[in-house]
Amino acid sequence: MDTKILKLLEGTALFHGLTSDMISNVLGCLGAKTLSFQKDEFLLLADQSKPVLGVVLSGSIQIIKENILGDRMIIGVVKEGELFAETYAAAGIDTIPVSIAAIKDSQVLYLDVHKIMMTCSKSCEFHHQMTKNLLQIIAQKNMILNTKMQYLSHKTIRDRLDAYFLDQIQKNNSTTFTIPFTITQLADYLCVNRSALSRELGNMQKEGLLEYRKKTFTYQVTP
Repeated sequence: MDTKILKLLEGTALFHGLTSDMISNVLGCLGAKTLSFQKDEFLLLADQSKPVLGVVLSGSIQIIKENILGDRMIIGVVKEGELFAETYAAAGIDTIPVSIAAIKDSQVLYLDVHKIMMTCSKSCEFHHQMTKNLLQIIAQKNMILNTKMQYLSHKTIRDRLDAYFLDQIQKNNSTTFTIPFTITQLADYLCVNRSALSRELGNMQKEGLLEYRKKTFTYQVTP
């Protein structure tokens, strides 16, 4: 495995506590496979692809859920060094219920999650550490999903935007912040119509509550 990739993996949550040499030794045991995808290409298709744990080595991807009417909701964006589909892979289901597509040209590493979860016959130290890391990652992502559900509990677009922007302010400790979404992607993430979202953002801007350019926003907190 390339030294640059090993250094990247050493800094990821899944391989936390392992050195590059240890990671290099275990990747074969975990069925590691590196694949490249072009922008807008699907990595996995809902109800068709078998779930697999992935790590983004370069680029970024998004997790998408569509209903029978074709309405799309972005569940999340995964950037370099982050995991995706680990919950589905660990669940033991036959096909993944979401689609995963590349936002830009990306390279990913696929791993066999069951080889992480199963007890190693040699009781390797790295194995226990990776199992602990995986459990923490799944727990943290469940917390993130719960946060999104809090946004969706608000009925109006304005209230969903307010809740989302306030969390971004707290996260960045600043009223100016950059979000990981385009306007279209933000609409999908908040499960609202794109035109209606743009109109609401325009109204907030006219009211002096908001300034934004592309993905960078400045939000005025009101009592």
